[in-house]
This record gives sequence, C-alpha cells and structure tokens, in this order.
Amino acid sequence: MDFSKYTIAEIKTMLDQAGASERARLVSRLGNDPRQGVQRIVTSYHNEIKRFEAEDMRQKELSKYERAIHKQGFTLVAGADEAGRGALAGPIVAAAVILPKNAKIHGLRDSKLLSAEQREDLYGKIVNVAVAWKAARIEHHQIDAHGIQWANLQSLERAILGLEPGPDYVLLDAFDIKTLEIPHLAIVKGDRLSLSIAAASVIAKVTRDRIMREYHKDYPAYGFDRHKGYGTQPHIRALEECGISPIHRTCFMPVAGYEQLGLM
Repeated sequence: MDFSKYTIAEIKTMLDQAGASERARLVSRLGNDPRQGVQRIVTSYHNEIKRFEAEDMRQKELSKYERAIHKQGFTLVAGADEAGRGALAGPIVAAAVILPKNAKIHGLRDSKLLSAEQREDLYGKIVNVAVAWKAARIEHHQIDAHGIQWANLQSLERAILGLEPGPDYVLLDAFDIKTLEIPHLAIVKGDRLSLSIAAASVIAKVTRDRIMREYHKDYPAYGFDRHKGYGTQPHIRALEECGISPIHRTCFMPVAGYEQLGLM
C-alpha cells in the first residue's frame, strides 16, 4: 500500500477502523513515512500499546489471589466490600461480585482511587461481565440499634449470601465474617490487592452514592449529593444550622451531641 496517496487524516481514520492485528501491520509500514504528522500518529500508537501492556500487567497482579484460589479447585470466587462505614448519615452498603475466571476490566481499582465518573463507567462494565453480583444495605436506624460493626458484617454477609449462583470462596476486604460458612479470606487493603474486591468496592460505592443523591431530594439543606453523608465541614455546618435529619446516625459523634442538645 502506498501511504503517500493518503492524507494524514485518512491514515488516522484507517488505523482507527482497523482491527488490532491489522493496525499493528499498518503502523509497522508507516514507520518510514517522512511526514511528521504520520510519525506523531505512530508514536501515539506505540504509547497506547505500552499503556495497554502496563494495564494488563497491573490487572494480572491484581488477580493474583483469584488465580491462586482457582488453582486450588474453587471456581466461583467472590469479592466483597462495603461503603459508608464512616458516614454520619444514611445506610451502609455492601456488595459482593463474582467475576469470570481470568476477567480483565481495564481501569478497575479501589473505588476510593477513582472519580465519580470513572466509578459509574466501571459499574456498568462490572455488572455486564460479572457471573453474579449483589448489593445489600443496612439502614441508619439499624446501625443505631446494633452498632456499626454489626451492620458492617451483616451487610457483607447479606450481599454474599444473596449471590446467585453462590460462591464457593469469598475474598473480603479486611473484615473476617466468623459466621460465614463459605471458605473465605480477609485481606488487609483487599480493595487494592484483589480484582473482585475492587469490583465489589465500586458496586458498593456507586450504589450508596445513588441512594444518598435520592436522600438529597428529601433533605437538600445537608448537601448529601456532594458529601454523601460523610463528616465534611459543610455537613457539620448544616448540622449546626438545621439540627439532625431523619437519616442521621444518632449513635455517631458529633450527631449524638446535637441530639443531646435537643436539636433533633
């Protein structure tokens, strides 16, 4: 093919529309094209390949626990994580996710390291590829009645047991569930070390954020759409000015202090 007959824009379109193997073949032939614009396209392509390969390596490292467990004969490995443990208002939400063996979801990592837009995008990718996924919530009044540790473990267990098909092994982010009869492993900072736990962290975070945005419609003075119930300075100022909303956790400080002052 004589590329000299094509404009730079036409060459770029040709590469964009080509499959991976055909694109690689075309780029190798473009290496001798003297035009600077073409060489910028070639450089951009090679940089893209390097980024793709680096992400593949990161995904492989992130899947090391899953691969090791699959080698032991387990087939349905779930990851589980929660969101909202430290918030002053709203529910705690846990999620459990079973990904296919050797799954790759580029860009997936601990939800705390992602923007809201990235989490929403990855949420769609996860639910589309997952063998099974489930989210479970424990409401603020249940947290007040039983404590956050009970709520944390209860939400995780409900999410795990709600999976269909059920897992034959579970990876947990930090918290061990002693009542869980399925073989499991608690991993400190698991959302940064396990692909399936990272997937669960995204599902839990996105699910809870959506809940808090809905609560914002009922209680707009608190800014739940922005801070999602966590103890930011604007949230504390809203508590000082408005008192406690019906979804605040009265067992948490400083919320408990406002209740005792009769601001509820």
